[in-house]
Amino acid sequence: MAMTDKDRMDRDLAGLFDAARRAAPEPSPDLLARVLADAQAVQAEQAAPTPARSPSRVTRWRQFVDTLGGWPAMAGLVSAGVAGLWLGINPPEVLSALPLAGFGTSDGALIGMMPGVELDLLAYEEG
Repeated sequence: MAMTDKDRMDRDLAGLFDAARRAAPEPSPDLLARVLADAQAVQAEQAAPTPARSPSRVTRWRQFVDTLGGWPAMAGLVSAGVAGLWLGINPPEVLSALPLAGFGTSDGALIGMMPGVELDLLAYEEG
């Protein structure tokens, strides 16, 4: 497309837009009356007092769920718990073959969680 063609198209479009601006349609009186009636109905509806709602009782369970982040967070928490339980009950072979974290042996280790409380992690060997 040549530059002169583009200039001619721009002039043609400018003329069409000018003609459209000059011949702007006016809304009919019937349409204006319906719009105003609708607006008055909406204003009257908003001005009417709304009935008072009784305060809902918030249970401790609802507070707990909201504190954690709602139901999506609860779903993630439950999923992680179920996966942890399953891996604790039925660990895959690859986890059994790995040495315990930081202890270098797969025979087992004694981990002190708190003073006076010990968790004995010994590998189960069938005898």
